[in-house]
Amino acid sequence: MKNYILLLLSGFILANDQHPTQTQIDEMLHQTMQVIWEEAMKAKAAIHQITPQVREELLDNLASSAPTDFFVTHADLSDSLTSATNTSASVFISTDNQTTWSENSEVAPINQEGYETTWGATTQTDGADNVHWYLSGSVDSGALGLDFGQITVSQSPYNGSNSWPPLNNLYATIAADVQGDTGSGQDILSIRATYSDNKLYASMDLAGGCCAEGGFFGPWNLYAIAIVNPDATNPVAYAYAYGNGGLGQLYPAIYKIDGDLTTGEIGGFEVLSDNFDYSTSGNSFQATSLLSIITNDSDWGEWPNSFNGVALVGTTVQADISLAIELLDTSDLGVLVMSTQSQTTNTAPILTDLLYENSILSVVYTDAENNLATNHELMVEDMVFIMTPDAHTYSEGVTFSADIGDGGGNVELYFSDGATSVTLQEDLGGGNACQLAGDANADGTVNVIDIVLTTNIILCSDCPDNYNACSDLNGDMMINVLDIVAIVNQILGL
Repeated sequence: MKNYILLLLSGFILANDQHPTQTQIDEMLHQTMQVIWEEAMKAKAAIHQITPQVREELLDNLASSAPTDFFVTHADLSDSLTSATNTSASVFISTDNQTTWSENSEVAPINQEGYETTWGATTQTDGADNVHWYLSGSVDSGALGLDFGQITVSQSPYNGSNSWPPLNNLYATIAADVQGDTGSGQDILSIRATYSDNKLYASMDLAGGCCAEGGFFGPWNLYAIAIVNPDATNPVAYAYAYGNGGLGQLYPAIYKIDGDLTTGEIGGFEVLSDNFDYSTSGNSFQATSLLSIITNDSDWGEWPNSFNGVALVGTTVQADISLAIELLDTSDLGVLVMSTQSQTTNTAPILTDLLYENSILSVVYTDAENNLATNHELMVEDMVFIMTPDAHTYSEGVTFSADIGDGGGNVELYFSDGATSVTLQEDLGGGNACQLAGDANADGTVNVIDIVLTTNIILCSDCPDNYNACSDLNGDMMINVLDIVAIVNQILGL
């Protein structure tokens, strides 16, 4: 009976010339893709405006301690990003092979010499020696003179097994949106993403159930996760899109949309491929494909790009044959950086190339796992110096240095990667190498011979070796009559 009524209704529409023409359908699709392209280009423009300020150190030099109870993480950010308002960062850590993650949002500038643009965090863990971690940072675009909400740059867990659909623990939140913009079924709450060696995974999470397709005669809904190469020169957007309407013309696929930034109009669109997996269960539209389907397209641009990642923005659009095209909701902008840090074994760091020159003592710290130095101390007699790094690429070797003044002596360096410690001792000679004060000839006894040797030092002020730490009893780095008096008093027991 239902089919009979539907047939009568269709016949009535056809008889009254209400069936949409192909031209109407094509124009509806054109306008729908226009909306998606515009949002994608806004996202790309926003990235292009922030990258001159943050490109050089955008989540750069990520390093951590070795797996330990108190796990330390560092990342370098540019001055403009660290000084912007509403800037935040979180580090996510897993010690159970990515099954669960703990978030530490207490990531803040270190503000120490050698770490002027470095943000760091210390996270207490269970001490397991298997650790995965990734970093997520967010900045208010308004602080950078933009109007695109919060811009998030985030790494994510690594979906190495190509699990589909990915479990929640394999996703990272790349972009967010406030609730209540539109009806719950089209109201975007967040965009999440993850990656594997050859695939991209994305999820658009909605306030209500996914995904209402629309009526037989419209209006129809389209759910799209736009994908942009921030470095691409061509104004082209790609999208994982889900729809099931438009009289069969609107269907799930990977779409490619090209346009003209001068006119603001799209030139055309096409189905790049329908070879992708998608899910509309629950409250999320999830999609995945071989990343190469997109990156191998001639208009995508260089890959890998400078970010080693993609920009993502979510949109929900409603359309009908009367060309009433409405952007229902759009998410904030997110950039997925396709990398995750992990470590399962640890080797001790190495200290090499000790150098003492012009009062500066330096040493090269190298760690095969790129573990930072949680301790980098130098002890000279009873004084402790904190050594300063000149870079943060620890696997390549970083020079740590400290100004210890003149005089030399016995020094001991103590470094640790958080789990393993190494020390290095050295006698620099000179001022602080004395074992017995007053014993100028180092024979273990202070006597008249030491007075003679000390006197000779005073009388030969031009001699190249006119300093003896054991003769410098008052430690003023000069040998003079005061030291002679002190040695005499020592011999006399005064």
